[in-house]
Amino acid sequence: MFVSFTDWEFDGNVENVVEGIKENWAAMKEYGAVNTRCTVTGENTLRTMTLWSSQETLDANVDKIRALATSASGMTPTSGMKGPLAVELD
Repeated sequence: MFVSFTDWEFDGNVENVVEGIKENWAAMKEYGAVNTRCTVTGENTLRTMTLWSSQETLDANVDKIRALATSASGMTPTSGMKGPLAVELD
Protein backbone atom coordinates (compact mmCIF):
# COMPACT_ATOMS: atom_id res chain seq x y z
CA MET A 1 0.00 0.00 0.00
CA PHE A 2 1.06 3.57 -0.68
CA VAL A 3 -0.05 6.90 0.79
CA SER A 4 -0.33 10.47 -0.41
CA PHE A 5 -0.65 13.43 1.95
CA THR A 6 -1.82 16.82 0.74
CA ASP A 7 -1.98 20.03 2.74
CA TRP A 8 -4.74 22.43 1.70
CA GLU A 9 -5.97 25.95 2.32
CA PHE A 10 -9.69 26.69 2.11
CA ASP A 11 -12.17 29.43 3.02
CA GLY A 12 -12.64 28.16 6.57
CA ASN A 13 -15.99 26.47 5.95
CA VAL A 14 -15.20 22.89 6.96
CA GLU A 15 -18.72 21.65 6.19
CA ASN A 16 -18.37 22.70 2.53
CA VAL A 17 -15.02 20.93 2.26
CA VAL A 18 -16.39 17.74 3.82
CA GLU A 19 -19.36 17.77 1.43
CA GLY A 20 -17.03 18.31 -1.54
CA ILE A 21 -14.86 15.38 -0.52
CA LYS A 22 -17.89 13.14 -0.02
CA GLU A 23 -19.34 14.15 -3.41
CA ASN A 24 -16.05 13.32 -5.14
CA TRP A 25 -15.31 10.03 -3.39
CA ALA A 26 -16.75 7.93 -6.25
CA ALA A 27 -14.48 9.70 -8.74
CA MET A 28 -11.49 9.29 -6.42
CA LYS A 29 -12.16 5.54 -6.24
CA GLU A 30 -12.29 5.40 -10.05
CA TYR A 31 -8.77 6.83 -10.04
CA GLY A 32 -7.69 4.06 -7.65
CA ALA A 33 -7.98 5.61 -4.19
CA VAL A 34 -8.69 2.94 -1.57
CA ASN A 35 -9.33 5.13 1.48
CA THR A 36 -9.12 8.82 2.34
CA ARG A 37 -9.04 10.76 5.59
CA CYS A 38 -9.11 14.46 6.30
CA THR A 39 -7.80 16.31 9.35
CA VAL A 40 -8.46 19.96 10.11
CA THR A 41 -5.06 21.44 10.98
CA GLY A 42 -5.95 25.11 11.39
CA GLU A 43 -8.64 27.73 10.92
CA ASN A 44 -8.44 27.46 7.13
CA THR A 45 -6.08 24.52 6.59
CA LEU A 46 -6.41 20.77 6.47
CA ARG A 47 -4.47 17.67 5.50
CA THR A 48 -5.76 14.73 3.53
CA MET A 49 -4.31 11.22 3.57
CA THR A 50 -5.24 8.93 0.71
CA LEU A 51 -4.37 5.24 0.57
CA TRP A 52 -3.51 3.57 -2.76
CA SER A 53 -3.00 -0.08 -3.70
CA SER A 54 0.18 0.51 -5.73
CA GLN A 55 2.90 3.07 -6.36
CA GLU A 56 1.99 3.09 -10.07
CA THR A 57 -1.65 3.95 -9.37
CA LEU A 58 -0.63 6.69 -6.95
CA ASP A 59 1.89 8.21 -9.36
CA ALA A 60 -0.55 8.11 -12.27
CA ASN A 61 -3.49 9.64 -10.42
CA VAL A 62 -2.57 11.73 -7.38
CA ASP A 63 -2.36 14.95 -9.40
CA LYS A 64 -5.72 14.17 -11.04
CA ILE A 65 -7.35 13.77 -7.64
CA ARG A 66 -5.76 16.96 -6.35
CA ALA A 67 -7.09 18.83 -9.40
CA LEU A 68 -10.53 17.30 -8.87
CA ALA A 69 -10.57 18.45 -5.25
CA THR A 70 -9.39 21.91 -6.22
CA SER A 71 -12.14 22.42 -8.78
CA ALA A 72 -14.90 20.81 -6.72
CA SER A 73 -14.33 22.45 -3.35
CA GLY A 74 -12.27 25.57 -3.96
CA MET A 75 -9.42 24.24 -1.84
CA THR A 76 -5.85 25.08 -2.84
CA PRO A 77 -3.07 22.53 -2.33
CA THR A 78 -0.07 23.98 -0.49
CA SER A 79 2.16 20.90 -0.27
CA GLY A 80 2.12 17.16 -0.80
CA MET A 81 4.09 14.05 0.00
CA LYS A 82 3.80 10.41 -0.96
CA GLY A 83 5.45 7.11 -0.11
CA PRO A 84 5.01 3.49 0.93
CA LEU A 85 2.92 2.69 3.97
CA ALA A 86 5.29 1.46 6.68
CA VAL A 87 2.79 0.11 9.23
CA GLU A 88 -0.95 -0.03 9.78
CA LEU A 89 -2.39 -0.97 13.16
CA ASP A 90 -6.04 -1.53 14.07
